[in-house]
Amino acid sequence: MRALKFTLLSSLAIATPALAADLSPQPIQPVAYDWSGIYVGAQAGYVWGNSTYDGAGSPAGPPFISTSVDPNGGFGGAYVGYNYQFGGNYVVGVEADVNFADAKSDNNAFPGFPGVSGSSDLKWFGSTRLRAGYAFDRFLPFVTGGVAFARYSGASNFPGGSSEISGTRAGWTIGAGLEYAMTDNLIGRVEYRYSDYGRESVSPPFSFPTQAARLDLNTNDVRVGLSYKF
Repeated sequence: MRALKFTLLSSLAIATPALAADLSPQPIQPVAYDWSGIYVGAQAGYVWGNSTYDGAGSPAGPPFISTSVDPNGGFGGAYVGYNYQFGGNYVVGVEADVNFADAKSDNNAFPGFPGVSGSSDLKWFGSTRLRAGYAFDRFLPFVTGGVAFARYSGASNFPGGSSEISGTRAGWTIGAGLEYAMTDNLIGRVEYRYSDYGRESVSPPFSFPTQAARLDLNTNDVRVGLSYKF
């Protein structure tokens, strides 16, 4: 009988600490952030461009006047998109943005032609893009690319008149950035983008045969944004 009591008491003594450990509060493992969902945001940044205005030339030769009309300035706008997270860390999505800009060039002189100058004005630009990234919990490095749009104009001013190339043009854009989910709903962002809007031509207002005047544009920009994920 004494042996049986000793065995039961020994078993109880051994089991009690293990039972207490099982009943004690266990640390809660943090849940990885989920990037899937719709979001809307606002952004602001600075854009600088490379642009050349080629004045009209003879049919047999290159444009006879040419100058740089590189626009630069600030911009602000909005964006909206959707992300889908899969395979644990992979994130893909689609996004559109539009920005109103105050990006202009100074009146630049055409070399060799006193009194003739060129200028440009980037009024707004935007894009529709695909995005892809790899999430490190609340950090999301990403790349993006798609179609770009812009309203851009350039002018050559000369004594007694002027010639302007103006319109909405389409091109392409690529970029990369980093997002951080500050809360479950607020997401901050920093991004770089390169865009190319090609070259546009227009016939000059002259009665004699000439080559068309030409205006090209590509831009670089950096931007920061803040979005709300639903």
